[in-house]
Amino acid sequence: MSSPTVIIGAGVGGLTTGALLANKGHKVMVLEKSGKLGGRTASMKYRNHVLDNGFHIMPFYKKSAIFTILKNLGIESRLKLAKVDDIAFYATTGFHIYPKGMIDLLKLSLIPFKSRVRLLKLLLPLAFSSIEKTELWDEIPLTKITDNLDADTNAFFEAVCMLAFADTADHISLGEFARTIIRANPFKGGTSEFAYPDGGGYDSICNVLGDYILEKGGEIQMKQSVKKVVIENSKVTGVIVNDSSNSEKLIPTNSVVISYPAYTALNQLFEENVIDRKFVQKIDKLNKTTSVVEVHFALNSQIDTRQVVFPVGDDYVTKGIFFISNITPSVSPSGEHLIIAGTPVLPSETEDSEKIKNIVSKMKQEISSIYPKFTSSLLWERPMAWKLVESVVKEPGKVWKSKMPHVIPGIDGLFFVGDSTVSYGIGTDSAAHSSILCTPKIESFLNC
Repeated sequence: MSSPTVIIGAGVGGLTTGALLANKGHKVMVLEKSGKLGGRTASMKYRNHVLDNGFHIMPFYKKSAIFTILKNLGIESRLKLAKVDDIAFYATTGFHIYPKGMIDLLKLSLIPFKSRVRLLKLLLPLAFSSIEKTELWDEIPLTKITDNLDADTNAFFEAVCMLAFADTADHISLGEFARTIIRANPFKGGTSEFAYPDGGGYDSICNVLGDYILEKGGEIQMKQSVKKVVIENSKVTGVIVNDSSNSEKLIPTNSVVISYPAYTALNQLFEENVIDRKFVQKIDKLNKTTSVVEVHFALNSQIDTRQVVFPVGDDYVTKGIFFISNITPSVSPSGEHLIIAGTPVLPSETEDSEKIKNIVSKMKQEISSIYPKFTSSLLWERPMAWKLVESVVKEPGKVWKSKMPHVIPGIDGLFFVGDSTVSYGIGTDSAAHSSILCTPKIESFLNC
């Protein structure tokens, strides 16, 4: 009896890969160290609200890599999605509609008309470029084209970067930004629509994929911590795991897929000298973090009917306000409403409780200034602060093809997927795109 392909990690990257392989009749075994599917998208129930681990969104909706995979598997109807399209800016001049297309830029009341025309002239060439051409811009920072813009137009770019990348413009490569604009261009088959699971909890995507893997005869084992990938004579021969009882065991296999950040795996899962040290050091340079403070707020009244609001301008600490229960009421009990507000911070600030407290206090003041009923409606708050392992690596010179390859030459049966590997996009969609690129390589090996 043939051994299964072992997939380490039950996040979007691991489960999309497992589902694609299972769909082709391959045996798969998914090992997850936690007790839940979802990886970095895992959600939880708190005071009868569904809280995500940060704010997640499906970019480009039905054009996304995730939706493409679900459609190819024939299970897209299992994931009910709510559109996220009621998005606005907030500035000292009030609320301004977020543009959903190039023509909408001319109606962008956030900035003066002359600036809108200049912005359109700047973005149109990007929107109609090829993906291949954008790779020539991967070494160029986005700020190269934004530095000379007026403050209002720069504020627009910052808001777009927060929605598309969950980061500030100075951390973004021009090539990565251009690819995002192309994917949103309807004249090139793109869309500017976003989506979120209608039932609440972004890990709903992983639950659908997990169910599919089981239906196809695959295995998913929870609370299985992989300690080592065994390589003998440059070939994968098995993995060693510690289960929930802390017992060590060997699982024989000739193929392993690692679906969590490659730079972490390379330093944890292999005997010394199995992987070339210079290669490991090169991949280690991709280990960049975007640190954030985010706060879930539960309210007893609906203070806005919009779904997402971006406060713009240097005076605002708060960079995004996401009205989760306006996207789907399923996340909250009747009569209550859930929002999450967030802002990027320095890594050191995530470890300083006093600074976190001050940031949260400032965010609450800002939300109260925008929504006078916020304070009186507040039922509870739940702050979070962490150093996000941002393996998307959107910095100049560290995007797309510069990331971890799916295979290491000279080692048979070892594969890497996820947003730390060669793929474009951000977060979960990048992880799914990685699976689309890597799965044919895995199949080719298995079919030999």
